[in-house]
Amino acid sequence: MTEHDEELDLKARLSLIESMIAEGRRVTESWGWTFVFWGVAYYIAIAWTALYHWPWAWLITMAGAWLVCMIVIQRKKKTQPARRPETTIGRAIFAVWISMGISLSLLLPALGFSGRFNQHIFVAAVAAMLGVANGASGMIIKWKAQIASAFVWWAATVAACFGSDQECMGVFLVAIFLCQIVFGGYAMIVEARVRRQQGALHA
Repeated sequence: MTEHDEELDLKARLSLIESMIAEGRRVTESWGWTFVFWGVAYYIAIAWTALYHWPWAWLITMAGAWLVCMIVIQRKKKTQPARRPETTIGRAIFAVWISMGISLSLLLPALGFSGRFNQHIFVAAVAAMLGVANGASGMIIKWKAQIASAFVWWAATVAACFGSDQECMGVFLVAIFLCQIVFGGYAMIVEARVRRQQGALHA
């Protein structure tokens, strides 16, 4: 292979990587509604716990939210046209979030049943896990907005280890709003804009 051929091969590989990263970002944008959905679910669980002090509020709310989310996803798959073939980056992002969900599903109930659960540990653990998931996803697809969300979650992790219970919950509420509601809404807006542009090109 000549030097010119090697240069062309390198450019082709870089182009493929860039297209995979762009596709990964489009996939993340298409899931923007889930960020908003889970943000609302977190608020419902927090309000339920605060009003009735019922220890099962979080578990029931999260289980119900997971069920509703799966139903919506299955319906969207049936109604939407066939998507592009899944990429390695897309699978990597999916694996990160599934791993995070499994980790929280195992950790939080175990802390509750063992009697070692408290508000500061809960907020710190959830924020740290969400920081890892958003940070890894954002770095994979090179999306600054999602990396910024990760830094907010990591800041919330540190802040949750200090202050009163009220301050800890206040930090959690703000982080949910910024990283779930605002970021999810932004992703939805970006996706809608891209769809309009694609529609105009095909018109």
